[in-house]
Formats: sequence, structure tokens, C-alpha cells
Amino acid sequence: MMAQADGKFSVIILAGGFGRRLGRDKAMCLAAGRPLLHWTALAAAAVSDDIVVVRREDQEFLTALGAPWREATDRRAERGPLAGLEAGLEQAAHELAVLIACDMPLVRGAVLEAVASEAAGVEVAMPMVGEYAQPMLAAYRRSIAPQVRSLLEAGEGRLRALLPLVGHRLISEAALRRCDPELESLTNVNRAEDLARVERILSSERPRAGGAEEDA
Repeated sequence: MMAQADGKFSVIILAGGFGRRLGRDKAMCLAAGRPLLHWTALAAAAVSDDIVVVRREDQEFLTALGAPWREATDRRAERGPLAGLEAGLEQAAHELAVLIACDMPLVRGAVLEAVASEAAGVEVAMPMVGEYAQPMLAAYRRSIAPQVRSLLEAGEGRLRALLPLVGHRLISEAALRRCDPELESLTNVNRAEDLARVERILSSERPRAGGAEEDA
């Protein structure tokens, strides 16, 4: 079994996407007075003692108060989320890491914990919402680094491509809804209207939660 004996897990936040649909880097876009990256990091800090932010070489970020993180540089930023996972796993302090994107400001700590708990005995635990896997809110073990590297060297950049290569568990939508009934944790920001929506939610001081898309 591969259970995480101490219950600890790292959180890897992908912040190196180019935000082409939004027209700017997402990480430092403001919502309710804070950058999206800061909202995401604060949720992670509530449940993890190890946060790794993956950035491009040309990016610089201000750390969020109350959510200290370490940074990893994605040197294959054009290769998509799989390259970001590679960089993050190299820096993760724990054997298990939950991956999220910087543009998921409604993510709930309870959802991160639930995803991590589903990884007992497997190398990848990935939620399913309807018929769609959610690789941007999933748990990955450092032991899959060789498979990640092999896929990247073969020209693959999608996280879902890992599933046939490793022991995995698909997490039911019902399991996520027990922690987050509206699945707000999966909300991500790709367009101006998405940013306006999360701004309204965060400003209203509703409990923060969120499918997330892979935005290469």
C-alpha cells in the first residue's frame, strides 16, 4: 500500500500558464483585492505545510501573507500542465502532492484533503465530474516522475495521459460534493466573465470553495 502514513501532502500550484484566453498572466490578476494566486495559496496553506508554486522563468510573484511557498521553475513552459507537474514534483517535500491551478481561487481546503485521502494505495487520484476527468485538481505521487518524463520526451503535455501508465483511482463526483456541494472548487478563470464571477463570490464573503480546464 502507498498510504501517506502521516497524512501530510504537498500542494503544487501551477502558475506558469500564459493565460491566452484571458489576455494576461492569471496569477496576479486581482479578485476582491487579492491576486488569484494568493487566494489559491491561502486555501492550500490551511491544509498543507508545503506549497510549491510553479512559474515560468520570466515570472516574479509577491508571496501571499499567511501562505508561504517555495517556487519551482518550469523550463518547458510551452509543453503544458504535464511539464508544470514535473517541475513541481521535483520540489515537493512530501511523497504525495495535490495539483491545482493558480486560477482556482474558490478551492476549498476540505476538497484538497479529500482528494489526497483518495490516493491511498495508488499513484494518481483524479476526480470525475460527469464524464470528464479533472486533472487540475488531482493527487500525484513523486514516484510517477519517470512516467511524466517519458511522456514529455515523447511530445505529450496532457496530464490525463498518465492514467494508462500508473495505478490510479477515479474519484466520484459525489465524493467531492460531500465537501463542496456546488463544486465551486473546480471554478477556474479563463475569461473576463469568469474573473467577474469569482470577484462577486469572493467579495460576498461566501464560504470559498470549485470543471477546471488544462490551460497550456
